[in-house]
Amino acid sequence: MSGLLFLVICFGLILLGLIASSVKIVNQQSVMVVETFGKFSRVLYPGINFIIPVIQQVRAVLNLYLQNLDVKIVAITSDKVTVVLDATLVYKIREDKVAEAYYAVGDPIAVMKSTIENSIRSYVANQTHEEILQKRDELTQYLTDHLKDRFEEWGRMIYAFQIKDVSLPEEITSAMSKVIASKRLQEAAEFEANANKILKIKAAEADREARRLSGLGVAEERSAIIDGLKSSVENMQNATGADISQVMNIVMLTQYMDTLKTLGNSQNSKIIFVNANPGSIDEIMQNIYSYINSANKSHRVTTL
Repeated sequence: MSGLLFLVICFGLILLGLIASSVKIVNQQSVMVVETFGKFSRVLYPGINFIIPVIQQVRAVLNLYLQNLDVKIVAITSDKVTVVLDATLVYKIREDKVAEAYYAVGDPIAVMKSTIENSIRSYVANQTHEEILQKRDELTQYLTDHLKDRFEEWGRMIYAFQIKDVSLPEEITSAMSKVIASKRLQEAAEFEANANKILKIKAAEADREARRLSGLGVAEERSAIIDGLKSSVENMQNATGADISQVMNIVMLTQYMDTLKTLGNSQNSKIIFVNANPGSIDEIMQNIYSYINSANKSHRVTTL
């Protein structure tokens, strides 16, 4: 009787162990790969699952979170410059391709790194070091396009590919810095030269406009004098009945007196010796033009 009880207890414990081993709890964002007699049979998804004890077993647990893969690649450009690229791949295992993700490659991390390095070296070999610095986005797109199908075969989906840093040899970096500094100095010199050119052009335009206005002023002044003389001659001729030569002598004498007055009032006038007791109007007429010219010159000096 005691022996039978012992057997029952043993059988119960074994049965309980089998039942317990058949229950599998899968966490969120995780999956389990199940094999039957060593062959893949199915995938267990988050929640409570059951397998057949002894016959089936959980081969692996894979997570479905986004994962980062950091890669550092040394490559040579088309102009024979060695560059070092730091890149990061963001990917995840596809839920509908768990079997491919587990069975397609034995060491997925090593295979993915090797594939990424080969693709980057192939791209860099056709670009100069300056183009590599300028075409980060193009390189990212190239890698995404060329690796997408390959990663799909391995049950993985590429979410992003980032080029974090591109390092060049120190002598190349120093040379590029000098070139950039030289360009900046050249641009600054050109800017300053253009500014000086504009200032000179504006000054010349202002001077030209001032001379034009000054000429207009002188022309208008002379025109007004001529009109005034004409009017005076006509009025005096109508009032006195004198002939034109007599009237002109009187007008010129009046102009002579005005000229003497202008010369005397001007602070900038020079010393001019004139005949205080002219013998006749004819003598005055001979000298009148020189006096008028002197007065006009004095007036221009005062205006300036």
